[in-house]
Amino acid sequence: MSKLSYILITLILGLLLAIGVTLYIKNKPTLVIENKVTYTDSSVILPSTTGSPVEVTNFLKDPAVIADAQNPGLYFVGNTFLKGSDNSVPTYVVTYEEKNGYFNIALLVKPFARARFDAEKYLENFLNIDENSLCSLSYTVSVPGYVDEAASGIDYRFSFCPDNVPL
Repeated sequence: MSKLSYILITLILGLLLAIGVTLYIKNKPTLVIENKVTYTDSSVILPSTTGSPVEVTNFLKDPAVIADAQNPGLYFVGNTFLKGSDNSVPTYVVTYEEKNGYFNIALLVKPFARARFDAEKYLENFLNIDENSLCSLSYTVSVPGYVDEAASGIDYRFSFCPDNVPL
């Protein structure tokens, strides 16, 4: 190959590299997922249904949070569906969907009002936010059909929120 061929090949490779780097920088992935939830090393900024986003400590780094092995991006934040060492069923389970910042609270044991209260207090303390901030999160409080068919299919919300449904 001639010297001119080496120069042309080098220039073409350099140009392709420059184009690739430019495209990568232009389309570089950000920490914002679907423009809804922002994750940093130290915090999570959750979307609010009523106003300003809610910033909390990055709870996904907490050792108490368990990633669901069957469903990537889903986390157990409060309890799991597994029975305890004493064969007891937890009163509630809180899961979190990483993609959209959504909390799902499943009430598993009657009286459901007490289970909801326990879940509310747990999340308030775990996320270190007040009741107003909890109300503004994207979430559902429900009873699974296998627990109580008559109580299932309803979003009960948190008891202190204006849109709550009494239990």
